[in-house]
Amino acid sequence: MKKYTYKSLALFLVITSLTSCLKDDSLVLDPKKGHNVIEFANPGQIAINGSIYPLYVLSYEVVPEVSTTVTVSYSGPETEAPEDITVNLALAPSSVIEEYNTKQDKHYELMPTSNYTFNTSSVVIKKGTTKASFDIKFKPNTFDLSKALVLPLKIVSASSGIVSGNFNVILLNVGAKNAYDGIYQYTTSASTSLQPNKNVEVELITQSSTTVGLSPGLLATYSNVVTYTVDPTTLAVTVTCPSLGVQTPQDVRSKYDPTTKTFTVFWKQGNGNRTFEETLVYKRGR
Repeated sequence: MKKYTYKSLALFLVITSLTSCLKDDSLVLDPKKGHNVIEFANPGQIAINGSIYPLYVLSYEVVPEVSTTVTVSYSGPETEAPEDITVNLALAPSSVIEEYNTKQDKHYELMPTSNYTFNTSSVVIKKGTTKASFDIKFKPNTFDLSKALVLPLKIVSASSGIVSGNFNVILLNVGAKNAYDGIYQYTTSASTSLQPNKNVEVELITQSSTTVGLSPGLLATYSNVVTYTVDPTTLAVTVTCPSLGVQTPQDVRSKYDPTTKTFTVFWKQGNGNRTFEETLVYKRGR
């Protein structure tokens, strides 16, 4: 009985202590009492929320040059910068890409200097404003489409204010789109295994100059990787699905029609009896 009484008393003291803390105004988080931070503004949707560094995917047509604007922000409860703030910029070390790869189980590589032009060492957030921007010029027609390339950027320092600890480094995963990249209407035949009469939108994402990957994966349903490679001369389509395998020789009916931008694909599982009949019709750019 005494043991129970002691436990009850201890619990009462803990609850009382917590209640007192919550009533203490000095411990309440009031955004108005916070400070602004200097950080990179989001250039797009973060690829993986909660990742060690924010990574953004940027894709461009295969052209000689394209300009991308990156913005630095004075973010927080204050509505404007109280003075001119010089923000110093640089490329982040390649080690941040290695950290990201390790934490997120990815395989990104540092973008070669021949793929871009970045000459901005600093920007100024003017007094009375909250943002300053700079441009990076990318050269998509020089990209190695078989690699996942990343340009890491870093806020080195600022003349005043607090540099963010979360968004002082960003990773730009910049890629080029081949001729088959885009959003497609994906359908399967009534006789297709697992997912007959499927009819959904999917993405075909550039893997190389002639190969695209299906996203979502197998049958626009499963995570199994599926790719389609177009022979630019014959327009024949070759399928890969590493997890299931593909029977060879592959079906000669698999073709790409450049006029209608349509894939018509027939294939069979390499280590089973499943058959797949797929049609992908281009709808718009990704």
